[in-house]
Amino acid sequence: MNNSKYPQKFIGAILSILFLGGCAASTPILTPTLPPPPTGQSSLFTLIKSVQVTPVDNINSGSFVRVGYVPGRDRIIVTFKARQAQTGCKNFYANDIYAYGYREYTKDMVETGNQGIFSCVTGPDIGGGFDGDNFYTIAMDHDPASDLEGWRLAEYNAVNWTNLVAPFFHPLAAGELTDDPMIALVNGQIDISSHYKHAGEIGPGHATHHQFFTPDLQFIDERVLTDTSHINLTSLLVVNGVINLITSTDLWGDMIVIQYDTSWNYLGVKTIKKNASAPEGAAFDGTNIYISYIDNSASTPGMPGGHDNVRLAAFDAKWNLLEDIAVTSIGSQDLKAPGRPSMTLYDGRIYVCYDQNENATSADLDTNPDTANIQVHVKVYELTRNP
Repeated sequence: MNNSKYPQKFIGAILSILFLGGCAASTPILTPTLPPPPTGQSSLFTLIKSVQVTPVDNINSGSFVRVGYVPGRDRIIVTFKARQAQTGCKNFYANDIYAYGYREYTKDMVETGNQGIFSCVTGPDIGGGFDGDNFYTIAMDHDPASDLEGWRLAEYNAVNWTNLVAPFFHPLAAGELTDDPMIALVNGQIDISSHYKHAGEIGPGHATHHQFFTPDLQFIDERVLTDTSHINLTSLLVVNGVINLITSTDLWGDMIVIQYDTSWNYLGVKTIKKNASAPEGAAFDGTNIYISYIDNSASTPGMPGGHDNVRLAAFDAKWNLLEDIAVTSIGSQDLKAPGRPSMTLYDGRIYVCYDQNENATSADLDTNPDTANIQVHVKVYELTRNP
């Protein structure tokens, strides 16, 4: 069931999605539909450019990548956790070689020369998200004064990278984990989420906790979603008045969409792709839904990375699969590890970003994170209308 806690009063006006408590609705579970993947040439996506964003200047690698269109600059901007050759950055974890960086491009992914570091707050894991001219950051952190785990949140103007909301610590309750924080901008509110407890602590499956904020990062409410087993590494879209949490059953499981009404009453779950996980990028153009995700069909459970590939899929508004193409085609002998696929949709183009271990001696990205050659990539696809 949905668990909702209200430690504070609502701040500001109630927005178009109301995050209210309520029992699960009696709507029957959606019947999974798994159409076979299309064959032959893609009729919806046309690859027009591939760009390797890092290394550049003092930045010798990058990870935790996000991409967005910033209207105030009329530019595409790529953000990432940067590993630097030299830096003065300091944080709680003493990883002073790390910082939060960006690189700017035209719509055609031609670099403009605008690039740099805008924050030293990175944590082990970070998350980020664009909302027009603004960029939000979330970093794993620990508050020494309270001895609590939580997130360090901040807001930046992505036009000039000035700080709009200074980094501050948001504590999390016991069981609310901090790893790989996800951000979704939904109907004027910001949803930041991650794992809820460990799998063994909540019975047969996984769950996520969701912290809701106003656009200026004032806390509103929180909610734990335990209706069906799922993990973080998610996306969230509202399509025709239905909240769609796009997630997976496990890192080596299947991609699913969990649906809620606008009061967060559970409507059902649908499997949309077998052997798929980490759908960290999603967009809806009013007709089709686009998802970037990891194909884990050749992966060994418990050993992420070495046999994974990034893919891009299109669905109609009822979650029928229309198209599914390979973004990367890494063979098992390559020992590369593409991961964390995200995307943005702008002006008829999809920009898919991901990070990749370029010279892996192990299939696991986490083996030597401070020495691994992890680089940021973007691929641009033109959308055609004759699927």
